Amino acid sequence: MREYTGAVLFVDILGISALTTSEKPLIEPRDFLALGAKTGSDGSNQLFCANLLSKFRKTLRQRRRDGLHISQLSDCAFLWSKKPSLVVEAARDLFQQNASTGILARAGMTYGQIIEPEKTNTSLGQFICGEAVTRAAKLEGAGKGSRVFIDREIGGLHIQSMSPKAFEGLPNPSDYRVVDEFLWFSCPKDLESRADKAARLKGIATQIIRFRHAPAFRWNASSAAGRIHIGATIERLSVAAKALALEMNVEPPHFALQTSEVFQELYEDAQYSSEREQKLHARVERWHEEYKP
Repeated sequence: MREYTGAVLFVDILGISALTTSEKPLIEPRDFLALGAKTGSDGSNQLFCANLLSKFRKTLRQRRRDGLHISQLSDCAFLWSKKPSLVVEAARDLFQQNASTGILARAGMTYGQIIEPEKTNTSLGQFICGEAVTRAAKLEGAGKGSRVFIDREIGGLHIQSMSPKAFEGLPNPSDYRVVDEFLWFSCPKDLESRADKAARLKGIATQIIRFRHAPAFRWNASSAAGRIHIGATIERLSVAAKALALEMNVEPPHFALQTSEVFQELYEDAQYSSEREQKLHARVERWHEEYKP
């Protein structure tokens, strides 16, 4: 066995258990269309799940880099490396692409002991264990929403070209315990101009609108459990958007921002439409034109 210190990311797709165990059909033909998948003969929950996992696998393949190891286990995956920067950058890019594709995922990311075999039969896939692996899997469930929860070790590392502001701690409202996370949706550079900040704020608002209105997330929002996760995601991104707007001394894009409670109270199936999404994206563009340098 080979033992070393490195970074580990554990990613899990949210909602798969409900999708595969429900006796009722949760999926409609438009969900296949939004995912860019074929409905097949029955358009069942199971077939949609298979297509979703295939999309997830594709996004994982696109993250491949020298020195970065990736192993998918159905609806979850491990990514690890001796170089923490490779794992952190992969987490950012993976979650941004997940949001674009319509995959609602959550993760835990740690730094510490990794143990892997000297030789692995790759036909069965790669595998790892170790203290960092165990903590990453445990951290994944530290909160609600499409977020990347981290330990203090990886949060304290210097990641080249990325500001420490990409790692932040927030109190959990339920028990006031501080939960550290990696802000995949808002990763400032070490040196950031006002134009960079405006572009980052625009990006956060764009992501919020996707979670609120993109047809690809309709099936997630159709269940109460799914709405909790989407609502938590929207609220977390809204908090980040307000903080960045305050830092820039500009008016936040209030039309895009929302709390989890308001999202769940006002939810209606019809809100997940391309028309509504595009209309709000256009408002973001107008807002950005007004406030960019």
